[in-house]
Amino acid sequence: MNKYKGLGFFHYGVFVSLVLSAVFAYNLFYGDRQLFLPGDTTHGHHQIEMECEACHVESFESGEPMQQACLSCHADALDKARDTHPKKKFTDPRNADLLANLDATQCITCHIEHSPEITGEFGVTLPEDFCFYCHQNIAEERPTHKEFEFDSCSDSGCHSYHDNRALYEQFLQKHINKPEVLDKRKSLVPNGLSLWKKKHSEQLPLTLKQHDAGSLFAASADVDGIVQQWANSGHAQANVNCGSCHANEQGETVGDLALEVDSCTNCHERQSQGFKQGLHGMRIGADLSAMQVSNAKLDMHESAAHQELTCSSCHDPHQPDLKAAALESCLGCHNDEHSNNYVGSAHATLYEQELEGQIEQGQGVSCATCHMPRTKKGKSVFVEHNQSLTLEPNSKMLRPVCMNCHGLEFSTAALADKELIMRNFSGEFDSEHPSFNMVRTRLEEKRKRKLERKKDRANQ
Repeated sequence: MNKYKGLGFFHYGVFVSLVLSAVFAYNLFYGDRQLFLPGDTTHGHHQIEMECEACHVESFESGEPMQQACLSCHADALDKARDTHPKKKFTDPRNADLLANLDATQCITCHIEHSPEITGEFGVTLPEDFCFYCHQNIAEERPTHKEFEFDSCSDSGCHSYHDNRALYEQFLQKHINKPEVLDKRKSLVPNGLSLWKKKHSEQLPLTLKQHDAGSLFAASADVDGIVQQWANSGHAQANVNCGSCHANEQGETVGDLALEVDSCTNCHERQSQGFKQGLHGMRIGADLSAMQVSNAKLDMHESAAHQELTCSSCHDPHQPDLKAAALESCLGCHNDEHSNNYVGSAHATLYEQELEGQIEQGQGVSCATCHMPRTKKGKSVFVEHNQSLTLEPNSKMLRPVCMNCHGLEFSTAALADKELIMRNFSGEFDSEHPSFNMVRTRLEEKRKRKLERKKDRANQ
């Protein structure tokens, strides 16, 4: 009897094991993969946390494949930032001893996923004094640093581990004593359509009668209205007809623009690639469904929770409106303190003046002016759709954004004031920054030494 009872428990155990295996297998390949997450993912990766293969390309333990997975997404940003702590710095034999303190050749040394209990700003999982591991003699090398706390190195306006494009001493010296507001303040103005017209001067804009919507959709009042909008848009001026976006290679109708990002890429490749690399489009870049506003970790308007983030979320393809894309689309979703305080700010006033023609185009400041800045390559000026390049740390905004209109010290001090940022840069603040006072001191010391050497030579 006991033998059969034990056999029954055995069969029961096998049954339970099979059920659990089936449940886990189903969720691994078809269902909810969150069952397998060892902990919450960081703010920058939570959108793709179900795409395990994006990071774990070969194994969960092997270092080099994981490193390559990190670089597959972040190498371009590090290159643009002229990474100040690249791998080659630590493979240099002269710095070999530093690796004993911190193996900075691997991203996961500082950034470990699924460990929320030790994760700080920018996804860093090391203690706040990690700079001290290699720079413990800095107070001796630079006495001006004695007064600073060990965990203040990365404060805005001082040092950023990967990106010091606007914070190294020679650059500070070059831009010291610049006015708070520059005389010539202006951001670049996108010129894609004007360049196209110049290159295709023989082609006239498409007219209302030249649309090919009839071959794609059944006639209706809605289609007539959309065609009217199209006829007044930049697409019609650039000879982009309805079928250019709504018909695939087989001539089949894609009326709901289900393939819209790919359709947009045909003409806007640079913008589409940037979009897929940024927080808005990274799910599409990972071949996942588009991100929903409700999945964001920042405060968003409940009325926008159902929206998916694709090209047409900000750009109506039938009547592209840059004002809507640069401002209204942003404020229609974002409900955080910084965004809500834009209305009524000095930047908002300038933007209204630009729209009303009171100041030159490019002198106004919208959401996109700062978070999706204009960049120039050759003669082309385009909007950088990878907004991650100018987000965190906020010092990354100094060169591509703030210094278009403001002096470096004023900009650095503004970005170092977290309360000012929440107020969307409205109100008074201390426009001086200690980094520049140290530079002024060093310049004065150099000037005195130069004068002393000059006197010594004169006395010889």
